[in-house]
Amino acid sequence: MSAINIGGIAIFAVATIALNIGGFETATSADARNLFYYSLINITANGLGNIYPSGHLQLITRIASLTGFLIISCTAQFVFQMMQQQ
Repeated sequence: MSAINIGGIAIFAVATIALNIGGFETATSADARNLFYYSLINITANGLGNIYPSGHLQLITRIASLTGFLIISCTAQFVFQMMQQQ
C-alpha cells in the first residue's frame, strides 16, 4: 500500500511540473526535490506545510489533499479488514 501512496505523491509532483500553472509564494525553488516535498505534505498533511501555492496551483493542491485523504482512508480500511480476518 505504501507504493500506492508514493505513486500518488510522484504523480502530483510530476503534474505540478508538467502543467506549469502556478508557482510558490515563498522563496522556494521549483526543483524536483521541493516539488516532491510539496506533494508529500499536501497528500499526507492536507496542505499544512511551509510552501504556499499561487495561481491555479491552488486547485491542484486541493485535489492532492482530497486524494491523499482518500488514499490514507483506503489504506486504513484495508489494514483494519486484514486485522479482522486474523
